Amino acid sequence: MPLKPLDDPTPLTGPTIDVGVRIGWLLRMARLTAPERPAHRLGDMVTRLEWQGLRTSTSSLHRVETGAVRDDRVVAAYEEALALAPHSLRASIDIVCRTFPYSPVDRAPVHRVSSPEEMSRLHEPVLAGVAVGGQWREWARAMAQQGNVGLPVQTAMERTTALARELVRVAGTGYFTRYDALATLRRSSWGSVVREAVAEELCDPHVQIANDTMSAVGEAYDDPTRSWMVGLLADPRDVVAQGAAIGLGAMAEVHGAADFWQPVLPELVRLYNDAGPEGERWRWLSHLMRLLPPAELATVRSLLDHAPAPVGESLRAEGRDALVHECQRQAEEAAAALQLPYQPLLARLLFEVVGEGRSSRSHASVVLLSALPAVRDACVDAIIHMAENHPDPAMRRRAASRVNMLVVDHLPHATRDRLVSAHELTPDELRWAARAGIRLSSDVLQRALSEQVPLFGPLGVLVAMGLSGSPLLSEILADPEWSDEVRGAAAWWARTGSRLVDPLPSPTED
Repeated sequence: MPLKPLDDPTPLTGPTIDVGVRIGWLLRMARLTAPERPAHRLGDMVTRLEWQGLRTSTSSLHRVETGAVRDDRVVAAYEEALALAPHSLRASIDIVCRTFPYSPVDRAPVHRVSSPEEMSRLHEPVLAGVAVGGQWREWARAMAQQGNVGLPVQTAMERTTALARELVRVAGTGYFTRYDALATLRRSSWGSVVREAVAEELCDPHVQIANDTMSAVGEAYDDPTRSWMVGLLADPRDVVAQGAAIGLGAMAEVHGAADFWQPVLPELVRLYNDAGPEGERWRWLSHLMRLLPPAELATVRSLLDHAPAPVGESLRAEGRDALVHECQRQAEEAAAALQLPYQPLLARLLFEVVGEGRSSRSHASVVLLSALPAVRDACVDAIIHMAENHPDPAMRRRAASRVNMLVVDHLPHATRDRLVSAHELTPDELRWAARAGIRLSSDVLQRALSEQVPLFGPLGVLVAMGLSGSPLLSEILADPEWSDEVRGAAAWWARTGSRLVDPLPSPTED
């Protein structure tokens, strides 16, 4: 008998979500879509897990796969049995559960690293600079354990900086294992080291990416960090102001208290009034205003000098139904491509990626969809279809931007062919190409630099160049005719490095 499809019964834009059912769905999809050897029956999975030494039953796995039980030991066993990247599922589940404080508690105790030999084993790849995502995560979890003073502070600072620098350029599941590692350190007694490392990275006047590291900093709350992030909203660099907004949104969600915004509300109002009504800073401050609880927003509404940035008709309540139906249609096609029955939870997650105003919630959906390569690629097809064809221009822009977090090598065939042959691309299309491993011609990149920088700034073009390791970076650095902004961005990428992808695990024989 086919398994009943899983769904999240909570209201679409309500205050909470069903985290347990999402975890269960992730494990079920992992079993059904594993790239090397999927297990189409629960009984087959029971047998595989028993070969690994984990005794279980179909009824026990059914409880895990429906979200009734959260058990890290079972998740680890799924990764091994299905030849998935080590820690890929565990990192994704931990990130989502930390984001929502009401998430189910893991009933499997965390393994305690207690011997010098084991700690030394975890330090080795990190100190040698060769750690992959799962090794970073194991190391961070051991470092974060109460009483584990694993390294001198300066050494920990250097390794944390290296982790942050890898995070901004890594693709695939290696991104989420590294993000989880940095966020885990941030929530531990090493939290001040993480904040200091990220703050030092922001001191580079030409920093190109800040969202990822600032989100990790936002995963732990303290008054000084909240005030520091609010202050960064006034930074003249749009990328830093955007990162601060992302970090504050993450901190508000993790903090969970209704009075989170109250102490900084007057400063937010002042910054909002100074910023608008145009530009990136205004748009991100508008985003923060939408995150305010309705009662607090009501107290300051009369103090706002201008209306918030528009969100597009598809993202307003009156246009939301059409977007929901489109996500359902795309989920049907994605499920068919995966040779699965319709997955209503997939439609819900697609909606949250493209239509959810709370960045922490949309990011959590990206995290779940990215954990499984086959599901991720099917969702890339769905969201790029919306980016290229949706009737609402605001919706097309948002889909084009948010799909970037999902693109790893794969693009729809027609889109890939168009990007390879096009003479001119938008900033988002340039980033799609770079994340998909497409090496664009120097003519396309030079045209983008000369034509788009006045409109978009160097970010879109230089991100594509940086991630792809374009030889044009060296030419820009050697040519004083380019502006300080462009040359500075090129220098940042030259120091940071190009796109990083962890090697795939080698499947073991059944």
